[in-house]
Amino acid sequence: MTFLQLKYISEIYNCGSINKAAQNLFVSQSSLSSSIRELEQELGIKIFIRSNRGIVLTEDGQEFLVQVRPIIEQQKKVERFYNDRYGHETAKLNISAQRYPICTKAFVELMNMEECGKFEFSFKETDMDKVIENVKDRKSHIGIIFLSDMTEKFMNRVLNASEIEFNEIKRIKPHVFLNINHPLAEEEEISLSDLAKYPYLVFSKKDNTSSNFSEEAVFSGSYCFDKIIYINDRATAYNILSHSKAFTTGSGVLPKGYVPPDIKAVPVKDKIDYMRIGWIKLKEFTLNDRAEKFIKCLKEMLDGKAVV
Repeated sequence: MTFLQLKYISEIYNCGSINKAAQNLFVSQSSLSSSIRELEQELGIKIFIRSNRGIVLTEDGQEFLVQVRPIIEQQKKVERFYNDRYGHETAKLNISAQRYPICTKAFVELMNMEECGKFEFSFKETDMDKVIENVKDRKSHIGIIFLSDMTEKFMNRVLNASEIEFNEIKRIKPHVFLNINHPLAEEEEISLSDLAKYPYLVFSKKDNTSSNFSEEAVFSGSYCFDKIIYINDRATAYNILSHSKAFTTGSGVLPKGYVPPDIKAVPVKDKIDYMRIGWIKLKEFTLNDRAEKFIKCLKEMLDGKAVV
């Protein structure tokens, strides 16, 4: 028997619902049910049963709660003592995102708006498959990724298999990122065929053969580049773009102060899929206030872009 299991039982009893308790505790229903089942097996009793009123205590469960309630209350007193002594309740928010500078800017704005005395935030830039994994494993409250018409069918299967929902924020025309001194930098639009002789930066692992998990705008099979450079962080991308004729593709959103001034974005001329930037979360979870504020910040920043 652990303090965590006692906390779970108290929350289920107060909510009258495993689903609601799981949302409040930020754990999955299956994990919560499994933990209670283990405790019941350890004690040799049944604590909860389902009824038309939801989840209710059995007679053994009522007796058990009477026995452990003083322990639960004492635990709460200890937590309140140290919260009062060392500050207010700690605000928490964990975000995973593909490597978009606008996500970093939205995160910084959220952080600067935070009025809580204590907070623990995390912001992880990583590959799309890792973003999905972090949300699936509850390491991140939300994730930021993009879909396209080409990848939607496949990605919806991946997300649905993990009980994850995708919420679109904006559809954005893909852009080419390159140095301001690049031979194509002065073009109003750039055709992909014009880029064929230049190195293409790709934010993916070389052994990840699926373009569905791409960070860049996804092109059809008719577009291929002879010179490809695989990278895994934005700082490296910026350094290569700033000192070579290499290019990459993406949303075209370059927030001032978050991208080197010698890098610019030029719209792609060809008729290719729009990037559908959005956020993901587990279907069973409800967003906390800070996650909603982050999404609002991100949406407001994207409002100035060309959308469908």
